[in-house]
Amino acid sequence: MKEILLNEKSLDGQFENMEDFYQTLPVMSRNLKMLRENQVILQKHSSLYQHKITKDISLFDLQNKKGNVDPTQRDKLNMWKRQIASLMRTPPFWDNDSESADSIQEAAKRNTDVLSFSHDEYRDRILYVPCDEDIYTVRSAVSTEYLAETMFQKKYIDRIEYIRQRYQDGRIRTCYIDMETNSVEELEKQELEELIEGLERFEAASTWKDILSDRFFDYKSYQPPSTKYNVFGNGQFAGKNIDKFRCGQHSQVRCWGYREEEKFYVLRIERDHRYSDHG
Repeated sequence: MKEILLNEKSLDGQFENMEDFYQTLPVMSRNLKMLRENQVILQKHSSLYQHKITKDISLFDLQNKKGNVDPTQRDKLNMWKRQIASLMRTPPFWDNDSESADSIQEAAKRNTDVLSFSHDEYRDRILYVPCDEDIYTVRSAVSTEYLAETMFQKKYIDRIEYIRQRYQDGRIRTCYIDMETNSVEELEKQELEELIEGLERFEAASTWKDILSDRFFDYKSYQPPSTKYNVFGNGQFAGKNIDKFRCGQHSQVRCWGYREEEKFYVLRIERDHRYSDHG
């Protein structure tokens, strides 16, 4: 069974005000959506509703919370409230048949991980949990990127879903990757690791000038000599100015895609230079 536990300990009144909490909800909403779409069960503790958002306001209080809300954000806020209400009221509740002290300990017993609200103590890290005279590791995910990595490590999602979920909001965008190919699934393990290393370095670069001058990438425009080698000439990305970069000075792995302003949209991965050597 594919399951992750919701970490109720990640709500302990850490937010200064409700506005700070509201700002974290888009990420939590996206995380819940990823779990649903991949049929991962989210187990909760039945006392979740009692846990504090601020020192004075509990999760239960949120349902009746009034205040000055930007009218343009009111619909989103109501949607988030419905999602929170569902978390509190909808089974499964793991403590119905377990006496674990909390969700982290229960996750250790079940050999799974936890999804946490935004909290410095639980943000995208490995927790070491004493349980049954042993020490277990439990991953605590706050960001969508770390949750995707956690689900991939548990084999809850395949590598293409992992790549698409991990790179959504930064300089690298993978929402269109392999829409016309199956290149990611063809990678060997080492090649996948090189791909991740390359994408992470690309994301971390300070400026595009740094990327263009970095020999690690050898970033360049693709200019095919004929239609035979025009990989995207007849598909939905025909007309785009296709660029490519490598994932390391000694790597055979190449990323293909196009740039729009400050973003690079990855379309496919190449591992054998079949087309790279021709343009």
